[in-house]
Amino acid sequence: MGHVSKIVCLNGNGIGQYCDVVRIPRKGETAIPKNLRYVQDSGKGVNNAIVIGRLGGDVAYIGKVGKDEGGSLNQSWLESSGVNTEHFWQQEGISTSLGLIILAESGENMIINFDSPGSDITLEEALPHVKACQGAEYFLTGFEVPIDVALECSKTAADMGMKVFINPSPIESAADLPEIPYVDTMCVNEVEARILLEEEEIKDWIDAAKRLCLRYKVKNTIITLGGDGACAFGERGTARVNGIPVQLVDESGAGDAFMAVTVLRLSEGDSTEEALTYANKYCAYLVQKEGREGSIGKYLWKDEMEEVLKKY
Repeated sequence: MGHVSKIVCLNGNGIGQYCDVVRIPRKGETAIPKNLRYVQDSGKGVNNAIVIGRLGGDVAYIGKVGKDEGGSLNQSWLESSGVNTEHFWQQEGISTSLGLIILAESGENMIINFDSPGSDITLEEALPHVKACQGAEYFLTGFEVPIDVALECSKTAADMGMKVFINPSPIESAADLPEIPYVDTMCVNEVEARILLEEEEIKDWIDAAKRLCLRYKVKNTIITLGGDGACAFGERGTARVNGIPVQLVDESGAGDAFMAVTVLRLSEGDSTEEALTYANKYCAYLVQKEGREGSIGKYLWKDEMEEVLKKY
């Protein structure tokens, strides 16, 4: 094995298709999609790694894809963004996962992930790569890989001294997530927070972050609040950053970016509030960018971010 990166990502990959609708369909409503197309879009793990790589972070991605067009595109996106792909491979006999992003005229989106048999990385495949990253400082994961893979690899990473950040998404029920005391930080959005706390309405988001820490035994919790900013509670302290008023054009990929940027900034010595503020500015700019060709095409490079910091 060669270079050990400072940050390691293990989560979903794939190839994205977009279609346009007037609005996100409500329960029982039939939508009429238009303009179905392949785009520069992948899963949360690839997105996390690309965001960090483009901002100059030292990051590796663990994952497998099919030996097909989608797999080759994922590899090219990662490598062109400066991501270490030593632990990434294309495999014969499987298809790269497909995700459908439904994009409304308002900029809101809905994501549907389709099952691709054999495409999920197994625990037996993933663990040796995690162990080969001895010396890494941060580990990012989530549930676009099987939950047992995400959690067991998180335990291993924590035992190796890495700070583990987990986004338990997609998740359908609080019962799907056990106590995870080996996790440094759980990152969720408003919807995921409501699911995990089993509450329809939350008025105090910092209190919600505190209760998530207590319920799931994590050291820290970050909750992203869309246009209202983000908050955090935990061992690194309490923080709240307000949203930056902007015109929403396309929110796709913003949640993945917020987590990735926050981890990068923490790895570079920022406080929680400083890291959230930086990520908030990144995403405020990101959601104003046209994303008709996919989230990856919107992700900022370091020189672009320097201009964003001057603006906000």
